[in-house]
Amino acid sequence: MLKAQEAIPTAAGRRRGTIRLAAVLGALLLAVSSGPDKAAGAEYPVGSGDVLRITVYGDTGLSGSFPVGADGTIGYPLLGNLPVGGKSIEQVRAIIDDGLKVHIANLSVAVVVENYAPVYIVGEVQKPGKYEFHPGMIALELFALGGGQKEALAEGESGSARLTGLRQEYADLGVQLLGQDVKRARLEAELNGRPFTYVANDDIGTPDARVVQQVVEAERTLFEMRRTSLDAELSSLERQRVGYVEEIDTLEKSGKLRDGELALLNEDVKVASAMVERGLTSKTQLREKQREISATNRDVLEFGSFLARARQNLTLIDGRLVSLRGQRRGEAAAELREVNIDILRLRRKMAYNIQSMAEAGIALQKKDGSRQAAFRFSAIRMLDGKYQEVEVGQTDPVLAGDILRVSIILDEANIARR
Repeated sequence: MLKAQEAIPTAAGRRRGTIRLAAVLGALLLAVSSGPDKAAGAEYPVGSGDVLRITVYGDTGLSGSFPVGADGTIGYPLLGNLPVGGKSIEQVRAIIDDGLKVHIANLSVAVVVENYAPVYIVGEVQKPGKYEFHPGMIALELFALGGGQKEALAEGESGSARLTGLRQEYADLGVQLLGQDVKRARLEAELNGRPFTYVANDDIGTPDARVVQQVVEAERTLFEMRRTSLDAELSSLERQRVGYVEEIDTLEKSGKLRDGELALLNEDVKVASAMVERGLTSKTQLREKQREISATNRDVLEFGSFLARARQNLTLIDGRLVSLRGQRRGEAAAELREVNIDILRLRRKMAYNIQSMAEAGIALQKKDGSRQAAFRFSAIRMLDGKYQEVEVGQTDPVLAGDILRVSIILDEANIARR
């Protein structure tokens, strides 16, 4: 949990404090800008987004500007990808110098930061956006560059109407979030092949149990319809499969009988041939036996064609059974991904809505300009290969590439209830 920073005056007291605030911010910027940037730069840890200017005296082909990638490396001639993230300028110079000595002697290397990665400020500031970074920059300096605290909402009836609208919008967002959360439960049940159940989530903040029940019943109806439709399709395919299995079994048994008949006919032909050779029977009887063999062979070939077609159809049915189940799971997985994204967006909208309600409440409650608002600062920065949000103090250093977030400290539950 992020800690509250020192209280900073709200905009309602600006009429008496404008000159004083301007003087303080001006003095802060002057003090920081006159600081030892050169000394800080010498110990500055190179980071993603920086651009290094590398000069090799004795070989201009190895000199140039090299941006630091998201993985903290630069692509350098002869040496390939060099890890420079988190290293000082002197350490980077030594790495390059040692690497080049293996290939080319008598070279001198110089390294400077040509461009620092920019820093950003968002939240409760007048001018959120991107700003130039310099070593030694602190959070309060970036806050000052962003114009200081955001102007409070207008007081009076317009502020009251704004607060009422924000409360209604917050309630609507809560219902939307409930709908997406129930839909997620339904899709997870479809994906994992289990019954649909839903347990209300406390952090969603749904106000009315009847609303929860209506949304759950609507999703349950859809779940049952989709499951019934899938079961009907699977059942139809299973019946077709059983039919083809029985057809194949019948054809295989018939084929065995045909094979037996063919074997007997071949024996008859051999006997008839022997009798013809001895003159005990005519050749006509032999030819009849031979015609019977030919007809039986045609039947065997025809039955073989029927059997092959039945087996092919069975293979197609098996493929459709697997494909249908996989298709439904794929559809559920794709929808689930979109629902998770929508839930994230809704949560962010609700967080912004709470922040706006806090501003409106502060503006309405402030009467004599003496009210103080507590702020907190946090930095979103790359740590261990991924972005993380960490607490920072007003005088803590800002790193190149940081995103500084300025927030009002508030009681979210109390604001949502008002």
